[in-house]
Amino acid sequence: GEVSAILRVPVFRYRPSQADALHLDLWNKGENILRDAGSYSYNSVPDLSWYFNGTAGHNTVQFDDRDQMTKLSRFLFGGWLKPNTIMSILIDRCGHKCAAGYIDAKNAKHLRKICLSKERLIVEDLISGFEKKAVMRWRLLDSEWTLDSENGRVSVSNGCDSLTVVSDIPIISAKLTEGWSSLFYMQKQRAPVLEIEVNTSGSLITEIQWSQ
Repeated sequence: GEVSAILRVPVFRYRPSQADALHLDLWNKGENILRDAGSYSYNSVPDLSWYFNGTAGHNTVQFDDRDQMTKLSRFLFGGWLKPNTIMSILIDRCGHKCAAGYIDAKNAKHLRKICLSKERLIVEDLISGFEKKAVMRWRLLDSEWTLDSENGRVSVSNGCDSLTVVSDIPIISAKLTEGWSSLFYMQKQRAPVLEIEVNTSGSLITEIQWSQ
């Protein structure tokens, strides 16, 4: 229908330009509800490519405050990721399902499963192998979001769309922060970002619902 989700699987045929494995975009009726940061500039001063091209600029999980791949220069990443799991799209009564996962050079593991229907998107992230912490980010539509966090359940809403996160492990912190978004070259603006931090291996389940 009018809803689509795009999952970035780390299959590289040429030099990867962004550390964006398992990034997820969500669109509804032409509106980009979950989005990435964009590129901004390839030659800015100061150099901001670490943010826009890095893991923190995407809807995925960042381990131990580092990128998924080692940045060797402004345009080059080393330690290319390879998927250890790819599940093709399946369709059943619940919706469209798929999954993908990887193990990085430091043995951190991330498996993302998604199920998309006309009413909601459910994302399950299984993470392990990191040293100190993992941060899951959801970069949101530019809107007035409010945060509610209690009893291990985190939710944000803008009155029309809502996003809820539950976990089988303790959530160390949950906050709405201001990141950057670039829709046009050399232009950037503030963007709302939900950050969920955990420090043990486990599963996080995110459910996104939108106005019909």
